[in-house]
Amino acid sequence: MTDTNEKKTLVYQSVFADIIRRQYSHQSIITEKMLIDKYNLSKSPVREALIQLCSDGILESLPRIGYRIIPLSMKDLSDALTLRLLIETKALEYSFPNINENKINTLKVLQQEKESIVDVKDVYVHWELNVRFHITLASFSNNKYFTQTLMSLMKTCFRGVYGYYENFWEEGDNKGNMPYHEMLIEALENRDLEESIKILKTDISDLKSYISLSLQSMGSI
Repeated sequence: MTDTNEKKTLVYQSVFADIIRRQYSHQSIITEKMLIDKYNLSKSPVREALIQLCSDGILESLPRIGYRIIPLSMKDLSDALTLRLLIETKALEYSFPNINENKINTLKVLQQEKESIVDVKDVYVHWELNVRFHITLASFSNNKYFTQTLMSLMKTCFRGVYGYYENFWEEGDNKGNMPYHEMLIEALENRDLEESIKILKTDISDLKSYISLSLQSMGSI
């Protein structure tokens, strides 16, 4: 990766993280100069990062003004989670015969990382580990289109999880912290495809229910 690409990635990830953490409102105008000053970078990587954020449907360009967050509706999130359900279960079906001990151990390492940050109340940190687990599981299918599409869907879902995490942190709702990943790993170790798919479906469906509840009064994010 070139130095310019590394800087572009830094800006992209930082702006996206700030969007997830709601550091910007829908009325906020993000400008190149603002980010150049914030990250002490040249115009090129900043502009490339903003173009990529627009390409990914996260920002929209306002000519001669700057960039603004594209609102995300409950239907957008519901549609993304529905497609996740289809892609992830099908990827698991395809990959199941080839999921060996080494692959399961890879998932266990990710789960251990998740357990190590249980007391860290940062939405971005928790969701990033969740994404890594699901992308890794899908990657076992050796189908790049599964993983590429899933990564895009995860970015959409990412924007809906803030209220989801905030609710069970503030209200002590343990339903939001069900050990689905542990249960899935156990089912994979037991070579039980039916149970593995059932757990994966429940994991995604429960997230859909929680996000819908947390956004009912918001309309869009």
